[in-house]
Amino acid sequence: MKEKVIENLVKKIKNRLINERKSDEISLKISRLIIQQFKKKEDFEIHGIKFERGDEYASFDLYCSFVKEENYNEPFSISASADMETLEIEITYDPKAFPENMQDLVAEVRETVEHELEHIEQQNFEDMDVNDNEYDEDDFFEYCISNKEVPAFVRGLIKRSKTKKITLNKAMDEWFKENHRQFSDPDEEWPIVKSIWMDYANTMRSKEKTKKFK
Repeated sequence: MKEKVIENLVKKIKNRLINERKSDEISLKISRLIIQQFKKKEDFEIHGIKFERGDEYASFDLYCSFVKEENYNEPFSISASADMETLEIEITYDPKAFPENMQDLVAEVRETVEHELEHIEQQNFEDMDVNDNEYDEDDFFEYCISNKEVPAFVRGLIKRSKTKKITLNKAMDEWFKENHRQFSDPDEEWPIVKSIWMDYANTMRSKEKTKKFK
């Protein structure tokens, strides 16, 4: 009986590691492809990207486009969305800002892909399903602390911290600097959001359910 319990535990650990590797591999391949196509300024789409978790699998289509905008108010911005079967990414950029800002773009692309993969996995895999709480979709503060967004933001920001070789704390502060205008009361709301995100990251790290971070 004891041997069977140990065998099942080892099997679960192996499955989790295999699944994480598949997810990580897909995330890295997608991110690299986006950067390659950005350098060529060629929109692209890929159908039927597939990966598995145990007996379940996800299959989704990727659509990526690039919008050149002279004298844009920032070097670039990324908008993205994902549902059960689709991942869409659009990058608006000022051509004069590159290649100077390429490193920041790479980090944000990787962060964005991680964030949206979390949502795809939430909707496809039973063990990652999240019952989202009700919130005002026009309230950025409530959006940031909603049940489905907290894991996605944390996963993405861990990827940013690893890509840029900075602490998660610094990655979060960078994110806030880039997005503070979206909060109605940033001085009051951001410390609450950051605390919730960091608590979630530390909880997941203690359970070994998230990537290592500093």
